Amino acid sequence: MAGRRSLFLHVGLPHCGSSALQDWAATNRALMASQGLVWPGVDDCGLMAGRHRWLVEALLEGPDERLPEVLAGAGGDVLISAEGLSLHFHDFPLERLEWFRQATVGWDVRLILMTRDLSGWQRSMWKQCMINRPEPGMDFALSLDMADFAARPRVQQLTDLKGLRRDLAAGFGARDVIELSSLDDWMPKLARALEVDPARATIPARRHESIADSVVPVVLAINALGESGGPRDALLALMQETLDTRNDTLRELARQQGGAIAGVADALAAALAQMETTCAGQPTSGWLLQAMAEELDRRTTGAA
Repeated sequence: MAGRRSLFLHVGLPHCGSSALQDWAATNRALMASQGLVWPGVDDCGLMAGRHRWLVEALLEGPDERLPEVLAGAGGDVLISAEGLSLHFHDFPLERLEWFRQATVGWDVRLILMTRDLSGWQRSMWKQCMINRPEPGMDFALSLDMADFAARPRVQQLTDLKGLRRDLAAGFGARDVIELSSLDDWMPKLARALEVDPARATIPARRHESIADSVVPVVLAINALGESGGPRDALLALMQETLDTRNDTLRELARQQGGAIAGVADALAAALAQMETTCAGQPTSGWLLQAMAEELDRRTTGAA
């Protein structure tokens, strides 16, 4: 084990089993360590799966000593995971990628790329990006239909898998790209690539599911209000409190915003009334907006 010197870098794609992989690695950290594979400390991501977001931030903003420290202290191979490594790849300055390549000299860098069918991935990403919190330069929190979202430059870069594989390998100085489909039974294949025995590994429960298609019109209406200054985050938190989805982004948003819902009840009630007009003629949307109004009334009455 002491002679192992591979750095496995799980780069994404986003919404292709990243949370499952990260949960699997964290849950089986001790088992992997006993077999010579290190899962370094991750960022606190609230209710979302812990990941090595610090490496993404280092490649965007400047060097982070955690990378050389992790490599220097590793007694075997290392596994690092952050879907932002592909999502933000084309944002990384060339000098930051050069820093990464210099920091990993002497290591056999191997990329793990999780993919799925193109149309299914685009739809899943569209639904996830519409509920992500706004971020400069990112296609988050927009009221775009599926076709317009798919045409965004970042989405086009990520769906050009041949070009993406080439660019990722060159940028990170990787020996190869191990590609797995999130729709297959990928965990045994991942274990073989990592050279660990998964026989005693624990498989965490599935989570971070996409929002239902029936919810999409309401989310788009919420985003449209947000673009004009409406209470977007509180509305999404209220929607999560109403539906109790298994989407980690919404669960975390509800955790952060849920306590403040009663305090902005008037603004939320006005927004819901406005969206009823926007979504008129859509029975499912009408039901959800009514359910949200009832949840708001329940919470407001309970806080009185």
